[in-house]
Amino acid sequence: MNLSFNGNALYKGFNLVTSIVPSSAIKHILQGIRFDVSDKKVALTATDLEVLVKYTLSAKESVGDGSIVLPAVRVNNILREWAGNEEILVSFDGSGCVLKSGKGFFKIAGEDSIQFPTIPVADVKGFVEIDDGIIGDMIGKVIHAASTVRARSTLCGVFVEIKNWEIVMAAADGNRLSMVKRKVENPGGVSMSGIATVKCLTFLQRFSSESKGILKVGIGESQILFMGERGEVVSQLIDGQYPKYEDVIPKDNDKRVEVKRDELITAVRMASFMTSEGYNVVKFVFKDGRLTLMSKAAEIGEAELEIDAGYKGPDFEICFNPEYVLDALKVSDSETVVMELKDNSSAALFRTGHEQLSVIMPIELK
Repeated sequence: MNLSFNGNALYKGFNLVTSIVPSSAIKHILQGIRFDVSDKKVALTATDLEVLVKYTLSAKESVGDGSIVLPAVRVNNILREWAGNEEILVSFDGSGCVLKSGKGFFKIAGEDSIQFPTIPVADVKGFVEIDDGIIGDMIGKVIHAASTVRARSTLCGVFVEIKNWEIVMAAADGNRLSMVKRKVENPGGVSMSGIATVKCLTFLQRFSSESKGILKVGIGESQILFMGERGEVVSQLIDGQYPKYEDVIPKDNDKRVEVKRDELITAVRMASFMTSEGYNVVKFVFKDGRLTLMSKAAEIGEAELEIDAGYKGPDFEICFNPEYVLDALKVSDSETVVMELKDNSSAALFRTGHEQLSVIMPIELK
């Protein structure tokens, strides 16, 4: 088996799938990448038994078909050093592999590909289509709000729902919620939903940036599947019932405030300089036409910053964890952010873009 690749193309593909390889595993073969060659096409496959990734790239030249499992980290390190080379030659026979480029070569021991585990797609029945750039953008807008407290809890994942011509992603951790909605091509009229793992969606962001095309999305009882021209990602879903995120979104907040996103980001970030780990709180004080942000921490200091705000109404104040507010603002794609408020103990609604919002619970002052 003899193949020729552009150094950068081979490294980018191999490095991409290496990111899903577990750092430690009960089965040693899981720390490898399956390398399958057929008709000048090379499929690189990696799995941690919860997420399986298959990425396809083309060889410049190819003689013969076959497969082998190569040690992911070791080969990735070699390819990184050779990424700028015009050509890398790959050959393997049986359980051995040779990598050549320039005046150097490596002989690497591989493993039998028959022993490499797979995750069969068992229960995904229908698909919708969406641009993979849109999927990657949606993930970036909500994933920060997923809980990191209880492993495998439903809140540790991202809820994905497809209904009619829309796809919704929502993530929450009990103190905040982020939600985004986009259009999909759904000619079959399928409806499906599930809780995807953060690891799967984090990888999918990278995968979508490399594949650049239409992505098919399907959700079954226990799996979610993404398929594009350059490969596929299949993942086990988190078992359980996701809370009804629609019930968390406030419907009767009667105070409306418009602020410039960049000005608010700067003010919140600067106010956070005068908070402490034990008391990470910024007070938002609304008065006619302006918003003042205040923070104070013992033995650290205090801050007061003022920005213009489109607000008309009685003086009003409410306190937030500044990190939650910044997370919501950083993924906003709108120059103006709308805050909808009720009182200082009720959830605040931040409208941060088209069909995009965050709900943040306030903090009571000590």
